[in-house]
Amino acid sequence: MTLVITTCTNRKRKPVADALRMSALPEADLEGLAQQWSHRLTSEQTRFRGEDIYGGRGFREAVAAAELLDAKLLVVSAGLGLIEVSTVVPPYACTVLVDAPDSVRSRVTGAFSAADWWAAICKASPFAVAVHDAVEYGRGTICAALSDAYIEMIAADVLALPPSVLGRLRLFTRASLNRVPLELQPFVMPYDDRLDGPDSPHRGTRSDFAGRALRHFAELTRGNPPERSAAEDSEAVAAALQGWRMPARIDRVRHDDTTMLDLIRADWDAVGGSSSRLLRHFRDNLGIACEQGRFAALARRVRSERA
Repeated sequence: MTLVITTCTNRKRKPVADALRMSALPEADLEGLAQQWSHRLTSEQTRFRGEDIYGGRGFREAVAAAELLDAKLLVVSAGLGLIEVSTVVPPYACTVLVDAPDSVRSRVTGAFSAADWWAAICKASPFAVAVHDAVEYGRGTICAALSDAYIEMIAADVLALPPSVLGRLRLFTRASLNRVPLELQPFVMPYDDRLDGPDSPHRGTRSDFAGRALRHFAELTRGNPPERSAAEDSEAVAAALQGWRMPARIDRVRHDDTTMLDLIRADWDAVGGSSSRLLRHFRDNLGIACEQGRFAALARRVRSERA
């Protein structure tokens, strides 16, 4: 069986109960926080299939890749552990990104690392499956689209896999190789900024880069024998990208939060109140730079003002 693994997304398509926002939890040490969080997950009765909760292009690309490869889709979630996308779970807001509104780090007293939180939540979550159990069986490729933060979070579990299983891994990420553990670097497929160039059919934003690379790989390798090595697949990707041009460099203007809020308010109705379309408008039409997570937080403030 081929497996596709992607990350959870901050964007949820279902409303999140106040109790299942990490920012609503009292501060505690890491183990205590994981137990508190698990209790709230168990107590929440409003639940949906994971595939109906997660939003955003990166997730949609992973779904499309799984369909192309006839693969099982798994989600690496900072709030739930590793889950199958068909698992029925409550909507939640939780991330290991340090500056995000519902960051785990902001609630932990004492020492914190994403890897330690992953170990704690995988143990405490009522929905999590073990990485080893999820990927052990079959001989198909394991295609994982992960950001550097999520690679750091689950690296220990992945590196503990038997060599025969680890050899099936194909990793898709926007992170530079020096942010990937040395032992995993041979499995990183060689996608680069040409994926956003004029010759690419999968242009997008930096935040959905991994999902778009995964989608291209699925289209490229669909039907190939599962015995192909990571080196052979890397060569196939390099050959496919040969001749693709890099995107033109655009120098965008940066603004502080106060200015950004005023600009978002002014253009809110022009895109029907969609923060993703508004961010695209800011970048492409206005030449304004803003990191996606920061922009989403600012857009939430404006949406709350208008409610």
